[in-house]
Amino acid sequence: MRILHVVPYYDQAWAYGGIPRLATTMTRALARRGHHVSVCTTDVCDERTRVSMKHVHAHGVDVRVFRNLSNRLAYHLQLFTPLGLRGYMRHAARSFDVVHIHACHNVPGVIAAAAAARAGVPYVVSPNGTALPIERRILAKRLFALTAGRSMLSGASRVVAVSRAEARQLRSAGVAQAAIVHIGNPIDDHEFEDPADAHAFRSEMQIGEAPIVLFLGKLTPRKGVSDLVTAFAELERPGTRLVIAGNDMGTRRSVESLVMKLRLEDRVIFTGLLTGRRRLDALAAATVVVYPSRDEVFGLVPLEALLCGTPVVVCDDSGCGEVISITGGGQVVPHGDVGTLAAAIDAVIDDEHGWRNRARAGAIVARQRFGSETICTELESLYQTVVAEHPASCRMSA
Repeated sequence: MRILHVVPYYDQAWAYGGIPRLATTMTRALARRGHHVSVCTTDVCDERTRVSMKHVHAHGVDVRVFRNLSNRLAYHLQLFTPLGLRGYMRHAARSFDVVHIHACHNVPGVIAAAAAARAGVPYVVSPNGTALPIERRILAKRLFALTAGRSMLSGASRVVAVSRAEARQLRSAGVAQAAIVHIGNPIDDHEFEDPADAHAFRSEMQIGEAPIVLFLGKLTPRKGVSDLVTAFAELERPGTRLVIAGNDMGTRRSVESLVMKLRLEDRVIFTGLLTGRRRLDALAAATVVVYPSRDEVFGLVPLEALLCGTPVVVCDDSGCGEVISITGGGQVVPHGDVGTLAAAIDAVIDDEHGWRNRARAGAIVARQRFGSETICTELESLYQTVVAEHPASCRMSA
């Protein structure tokens, strides 16, 4: 099939969280399976830098990168303004069998949806937790959904929910049950073919053999890092270190203030954003990975921790707890319950060997359920279904 993925951020844009990584995994796996896969994305990389390439064919995927009017607006306000994308989609949309749009409340997705609809090409949307206006810029998201983005979800042939929790979100957003299909996010199996180097990370951080409690993710209010710091302060383990790894998207200063208030400066390490192998080394080095976030519809980091042999503690209010309950290898605790969170962390440190065995068993289930080949088989079936519902004869001239 000729498949187009449209995503605001791709491949190198680690600072934007899980969506660019899973979109990259998904498209490359589809290309390996023989499909003609294209990507339209913007040039965002992080707060200060842009992707330099404009058009590249890599890993079997044809990637077109459109320059944003402002990199600063893209990073701080998620306002992506891809110059030239509208013109490209106007002429190219009809050359694809199906369009797959990632994330809601963004201009690239709206442009792609409108162009696909005009060309009579079916499109599917993967919100990945972005369908509801939560956490930041809530008013702006509501206005966008009522104006430019008002028809994107309603016009989709299918909307992908990565968990039952996200399916509930989508129904509350007005998406019809018949339009919702449940397909999890893919793990990049190839990343884990070579073992991560836990010793290298411990050496770099000068931690030695001390137990490590690790958070890895964007620093936003929703991620619950303040709850983790408070729970860490309750542990009666003065030798243990808390490592907070991730780029600041609004909460690092408040978390640092809490660390100082609780007099934990000597036991807490902020690493900033970790990418590539360094992030896997950190996951492998940790004694336990803690993901205390709310409204987390899937949670890629906890699964990656399991594949590095490290147990996890996550919250139960959304899809992340659901996924870990399926795979095993971790504990699921109530969101916001700091005492229970501290007790769960303490239990893992107290029986590290036993929990690592559970994590390895959970990794086997994770590979079976969320390996890239498994997920892409499900995506192929979805694409074939929506294409069959929109025969080529129905396509119009763009």
